[in-house]
Amino acid sequence: MNTEILKEIGMTNTEIKVYVAMLELGHSLASVISRKSNVERAVTYHTVEKLIRKGMASHIIRENRKYFSAADPEKLGDLHKDKEIILHEAIEELNRLKMASKETLSVEVFRGVEGFKTVLDDIIRGKKPYFIIGYTGRAPKISKFWYAHWQKRRIKNKIPRYVLVDKGNEKQDALKYSMTKIRIMSEKTITEPKTSTIVYGNDKVLLFLPLEEFAGIRIKNKEVHNSYKEYFDILWKSAVNV
Repeated sequence: MNTEILKEIGMTNTEIKVYVAMLELGHSLASVISRKSNVERAVTYHTVEKLIRKGMASHIIRENRKYFSAADPEKLGDLHKDKEIILHEAIEELNRLKMASKETLSVEVFRGVEGFKTVLDDIIRGKKPYFIIGYTGRAPKISKFWYAHWQKRRIKNKIPRYVLVDKGNEKQDALKYSMTKIRIMSEKTITEPKTSTIVYGNDKVLLFLPLEEFAGIRIKNKEVHNSYKEYFDILWKSAVNV
């Protein structure tokens, strides 16, 4: 493919090679990505970590080994709104390269501010209502101005959210955006440590881990999604309206 547009948005030759290799391979070990991209293994590790920090890659653990995968090419458009039009053709071509996953279960880890943006942008792309269990209010602290803009995009796309909060958390400013319905959970359902669980799309669940830096685990599986949604529905029925 023509990689010049990717260079224009600041990707290095090595980042392009590694990212394209991950798209074509799906979840893979760094050693496999190294061979596919023809990039030295140590450099591959370093490059993948850089891509993870940019929200352009993620990893899972299987049998104590780390497997890496590329984020959806649409992330490039999210990162570079000013070049979204000229990126369109490149994104289409990258999507054609992407290996269609045959897995019924996918578990990915996202870290840092860009990882946070990647998973939230995925919610908007789904254009469906989403459901939160245990809102902690950490999102605005991770990226305050970006998060406010993201909320405006959510509302523009007419995506409602349904939020279950612990008593005392219901008056947070971030819950005052429109298209938001809030209920307070029973004290019996409050758990420690404080985490947020987001159920969205047709088959995705996102777990926000209670760490200083953003870390999230995204599970893609229809049965897991349905199980969490059923749990949300039970809590919602017993919760108190705000």
